[in-house]
Amino acid sequence: MDDKAQHRIHSQVCPVCGSSSLLPFLSCTDYLTTKEVFEICKCKQCGFALTQDFPSEDMIAPYYEAPAYISHTDTHKGIVNSLYHLARKMALKSKSKLVTHYASQKSGMLLDIGSGTGYFLNRMKQLKWIVTGIEKSESARAYAKQKFNMDCQKSEYLYDIPAKTKDVITMWHVLEHLEHLNEVMDRLHTILKDDGIAIIALPNKDSFDAAYYKEFWAAYDVPRHLWHFSPSDFLHLADKHNFQLIDIKPMYLDAFYISMLSEQSKGSFMASICGLVKGGIFFLRTLANKKRSSSLIYILKKKQ
Repeated sequence: MDDKAQHRIHSQVCPVCGSSSLLPFLSCTDYLTTKEVFEICKCKQCGFALTQDFPSEDMIAPYYEAPAYISHTDTHKGIVNSLYHLARKMALKSKSKLVTHYASQKSGMLLDIGSGTGYFLNRMKQLKWIVTGIEKSESARAYAKQKFNMDCQKSEYLYDIPAKTKDVITMWHVLEHLEHLNEVMDRLHTILKDDGIAIIALPNKDSFDAAYYKEFWAAYDVPRHLWHFSPSDFLHLADKHNFQLIDIKPMYLDAFYISMLSEQSKGSFMASICGLVKGGIFFLRTLANKKRSSSLIYILKKKQ
């Protein structure tokens, strides 16, 4: 076994339902960094999908080291990243309203896991929440400190937080990156107050754009995205960890951004324009069926 193979995680069973019936689903390319091909398998039992033979936690960092990886670098270079920043400005307002609407109080203790460069944390701090951020990337933590004077914690801090101390836990496109899926879900349940809420945003592999782009769908993002959810299999995971669903909200703007990136992966002529047009079509279709949106936000609370 070569050194690279020793640091790859091969799943024998589905982490959601425990079935060993993992079938080949798609072969996807890492368009962001290495151009390696990774296999995605799907569980025959529950439909959950996973990236097979992904790099282990201690070896995956180089796959995030790309100027285009916007959540860590905050770059404005290019039309796609410029539009990302515009969408993020709109999304910050939407996310803060979501927290205020579903939380049991108007301010309290908020934990944002995968806090990136700190924009959401800063927004919630301005709204008088007591905020804590967890971010694996050293450069992203440094940026949050420099721009917002925000001291974000390293990943290990999640396991140092006392039980039942957080009113709100947010994960904006983060859970799909975390190697220890079930351990993290257990930990969320432990540190959340009994009347607290967890807000988890995830790409939706049952979306219209995922069905259209198939192996070129940018939100498969191998090998950075380890797990690939649909509403049904995420609810299975939530139920397994004693959470109940309060609501599902679509992230309508993601269809535009993901479609532009997917067109770039395909090598399309005028990829950004083409992606905007197709993203608009997917957006209009999801108005009638929100569970087919490119990304979904799940609002959870503890089972009583």
